[in-house]
Amino acid sequence: MRNYMIRRTAHSVFIVLGLMALLFFMIHILGDPVALQLPADVPEEQLQALREKLGYNRPLYTQFFEFYGDLLKFDFGNSLRFSVPAMSLVWDRLPNTVYLAVAVWAIGMLGIPIGVLAAQRPRSIFDRVVNILTFGAISIPGFWLALMLILLFAVELRMLPTSGFNGFPWDHGYDSIKFLILPTIALSPNVVARNAQITRATMLDEMGKQYVATARAKGLAERTVLYGHVMKNAAIAIVTVMGDELALYMNGSTVVEVIFGWPGLGLLIINAINSRDLPVVTASIFIIVLIVMTINLLVDLVYTYLDPRISYS
Repeated sequence: MRNYMIRRTAHSVFIVLGLMALLFFMIHILGDPVALQLPADVPEEQLQALREKLGYNRPLYTQFFEFYGDLLKFDFGNSLRFSVPAMSLVWDRLPNTVYLAVAVWAIGMLGIPIGVLAAQRPRSIFDRVVNILTFGAISIPGFWLALMLILLFAVELRMLPTSGFNGFPWDHGYDSIKFLILPTIALSPNVVARNAQITRATMLDEMGKQYVATARAKGLAERTVLYGHVMKNAAIAIVTVMGDELALYMNGSTVVEVIFGWPGLGLLIINAINSRDLPVVTASIFIIVLIVMTINLLVDLVYTYLDPRISYS
């Protein structure tokens, strides 16, 4: 296990470095990074001054090695818009994204027992209703649902705020939670539906295998067969989907964050792109890549707990 962890971590580091190299060259392929950050009618003298200030007047290979040097120090320079370190902006927004992502992910876990109940009664009315509702939930565009929620609960009923963020529950209690409700509801149906579908599908697949018939023939209780054998073997696919969902929302739920004015990584990246703030864009993508790699590594470790047959030799 230790050797695997070392190799897996080394692979993750190389992937991160490779993705950041790709980002570096993409920025330069798109055109002059300085020209991209300023209006088209800016005098050439101002362009040259900014190139010299940011170091873009040096050879590309020099910029490349300096880029990696700054990368190792978590130093991406100052934001062109706010004149503060770009990484500090990312650290400020990251807890807000984690807060929303964990809330959505936790509610999404409700899909697991729903999928289990549907698998226990295949082709029943409950199973058919679950199938219809989950397919419908996955098909609903997140931005449309977010707008409808604002229209109903914020504009018409005046029960909840239309947008914003007011800290965390341990600081401001319900005054902060009420800002979380609508974004969470807008994102949760898709997660609940995906978890329900994958749980139902994997449970039905496992229940048709020979070891289930053998367990029943031995006289084991149906509950023991279901939760002691079937559920454990189906859990690998469920954990994979849950890991993907957590990584997805830890990246920042861009559309929902923009609609609700939620100050997370998604909104930060959109604003940085619109203002051509390349240091903030680079810092945000770097942190997102690290988060995704870490979550994938944790999912691999969970596999060994769920299925001892998996060997990382």
